[in-house]
Amino acid sequence: MEGHTTANASLTIRCIYMLLALYEKNRTTAELLDYLERKELANVSKRTIQRNLEDLEGYFGLSRLPKNGANAPDVWQLEQQEFERLLELEDPVALALVIAEQQLAELGPMDVFKPVEGLFKRAKEQLAARNSLASLWYRRVKVSAASHRLTGPQLDSEKSQRLLEVALKQVAVRLHYHPHQDDPAQVIRATALAVFYRGAVAYLVLRDHASDRVRQLPFSRISEVREIVTDDPRVGDFDLEEYAASGALAYKFGEPFRLEAIIFNSVRREIEDAPLGDDQEISPIEGQPNCRRLRVTVPYTLNLVQWLLARAAYLKILAPTDFRDKFKEELVRALANIENDQLNVPQRRNFGAD
Repeated sequence: MEGHTTANASLTIRCIYMLLALYEKNRTTAELLDYLERKELANVSKRTIQRNLEDLEGYFGLSRLPKNGANAPDVWQLEQQEFERLLELEDPVALALVIAEQQLAELGPMDVFKPVEGLFKRAKEQLAARNSLASLWYRRVKVSAASHRLTGPQLDSEKSQRLLEVALKQVAVRLHYHPHQDDPAQVIRATALAVFYRGAVAYLVLRDHASDRVRQLPFSRISEVREIVTDDPRVGDFDLEEYAASGALAYKFGEPFRLEAIIFNSVRREIEDAPLGDDQEISPIEGQPNCRRLRVTVPYTLNLVQWLLARAAYLKILAPTDFRDKFKEELVRALANIENDQLNVPQRRNFGAD
């Protein structure tokens, strides 16, 4: 480049910032000068900026728009696809980004990743235009959740951001909460403590001032949230890591236990390469070639119970005895509801009950 008016390092940094600014939108020389001042770069004249742009013209997709009049200022533009060749990703990196986006869409919350949506989009477009192994992987391999997940509710973005803010600040709030859709609002005064996501479903963790109990309310059931100064926040000794370790976020029914069962080959195939636990043992049963004995230490959670119930016709729980009895009771309750005309809801929880 000719016409250097600053040290090479300053010139290079200035040119990079100008290209990034034009990548966002078209700008005049004066607008670029303001942009560089906001970035707190070394002060230069408008004429210097103009010379720098003229030196760069024709490179990296940089050009001037046709003038509307003889005295109209130059408006500089950057052809994005041309410029993006400088930022091209390695195909394996692009593939990793695409798969990461798919996994994040299952887990949530995607709104956190809005600043990198453009990067995800660029990775997908790059793979779609290639014929590399990474692009073929993207087109011919499907990644999905290991089991059914609830889809995320449609939330008002402003309200969701407000709920997140009060939880981050741990302040006293007044909420309008609806136990079910179309139910009248319950007014709750509480301290916002934290937020957690069960899959794509967001929950506000709070301490209810009426009962001093820690509760979890889904964002989708909260119609109004206001910070209040008439109540003092009651954070107390709440610690999110300890709260999670207690099992409160995972529908924990009790402590891990050693499960023993007889399983059919269909269940065996499912868990041989994706074990239920680190110490899983699968052994033959004499006289039953299509069945195996399973022994494994498992977490006592809702996920485990649901997994076993979904395969109840292809396994037999042997131990521990108390869990076997609860499992049988759950099946008896389900069968009763199949055979009766009306739904009979249990008055007492089965799993996890003393």
